[in-house]
Parts: sequence; structure tokens; C-alpha cells
Amino acid sequence: MNLLDVIAKAKAEKAKSLDLSQKGLRLLPPELFEIESLEELNLDRNMLVEIPDDIGLLKNLKSLSVSENDLMELPDSIGELVNLEHLYLGYNSLSELPDSIGNLSKLDTVNIAKNQLLDLTSEIGKCQNVTKLSLHDNMLSEIPATLGKLKKLRKLYLDNNELTTIPASLSHLESLEVLMVSGNNLGAIPSEFGNLKKLKELVLDANQLATLPESLAECDSLETISVVENPMEEGIPRVLLDKKGLSIDQ
Repeated sequence: MNLLDVIAKAKAEKAKSLDLSQKGLRLLPPELFEIESLEELNLDRNMLVEIPDDIGLLKNLKSLSVSENDLMELPDSIGELVNLEHLYLGYNSLSELPDSIGNLSKLDTVNIAKNQLLDLTSEIGKCQNVTKLSLHDNMLSEIPATLGKLKKLRKLYLDNNELTTIPASLSHLESLEVLMVSGNNLGAIPSEFGNLKKLKELVLDANQLATLPESLAECDSLETISVVENPMEEGIPRVLLDKKGLSIDQ
């Protein structure tokens, strides 16, 4: 069955899920965007360089996966997928995200790892239901302060970017449990991070840290801090070394 037959069948059956992964696709036929019933679309491991504007027609989509393609950009119309809960864009060539991403208020899981992101739109702060955000292995030199508005965020992956600072506003992430910021150029951690009462794991390997803020001892749930491959000229504060239940890798 060829691609158009598969799409025609899915449309006729009002399919909710369609897997078009590993089909060697370079372009997406317009007929695909006539399957209004779709809630889950998998386009992983193809050769797509773009997603057509028509993606915005799939109003019922809850999950969109376009990992391991050659995407250079996303259309503004991605912001019309207001029911989207899961967005997987890892292993592409995206350098930025459209501001319209902020319209996706139901997003829960977002993976944009292994791209070429140079900039992260501040509109991401409007996606207030996100619980897991993967931005590792990009080229980000800064993170917008609005990221601190993601009150439900539990896991944040920022490792292997080009960050020299990290915004103190991340201390407002009251649900955050895991923060990975290895492989950057951080010279310091904001003292405000002591407010992260649910933080369990803080991984800061391969940065430029001289010490850690004493306030991290106030993170009630903290179990692990890793600072392997940091200068740490000033050492680890005694209050952290003495904190019960805290393991420090250095």
C-alpha cells in the first residue's frame, strides 16, 4: 500500500493514530492534513526539512513526533495545535522556535534535544502545564527568565549548551525535581536556588564553578549534587557537606 493509500484509509476510518515513521519522506502530502480525527502523528526518522503550514489543520492532535529528521524551522501554525500535549523534535537542525509555541497551553512533554537552538523564545513561559522539558545538546547561550513560570515543570535538561549564566527566576520552579546543566560554562549558581524545595538531583558537571551557594542546604528534598570537572577553587561549603541525606560527587 503506497503512502496516499495509507492516508486515504486512515481518513476513511477516521483514525486517531498514524505512524509514518521511517518511510523515507522528504515532503508531506496535503492529503495528510485532511485527517481531522488524528490525535497522534509519528513522523520520526524521515528526511523532512520542513513541516507545512497545513499542520495547523490537525486541531485534535495530542501528540506530534518528528524526531530524527532534517527540520530547519517550524511553521507559526504549530501554535494552532491547541490540544497538543506531547511534542518531540529531537535530532533535527532547528535554530529557533516560533513565538506561537506559547499558544500550546496543554503541552506536557517537550523534547527539542540535539538541535542547533541558538535562542529560546520567551513565549515558552506560557506553556504552563509542561512537566518535562529537554533542551540538552543545543547551542543556547542564555535561557529566558520566563522559564521560571513553568510551575508544573519537574524535569529540566539543559546539559551541553553554551550557558554562562542561569536565571535566578528558575528558583520559582516549585515542582522541579531534576535539573541537569552539565557541559556549559556556568561560573556560579544563583543563591535563590535554595527555594527549590522539591529538587532531588542537581547535575553541574563540566562547568566553571568555583563553589556552590550555601543556600542549597535549604533544598529540603535534595539527594544528589554532582560537580565533577569543575575548578571548585573555593571548595564545597561545609553546610552542604554536613547536610544529612545529601550525596556530593566531585
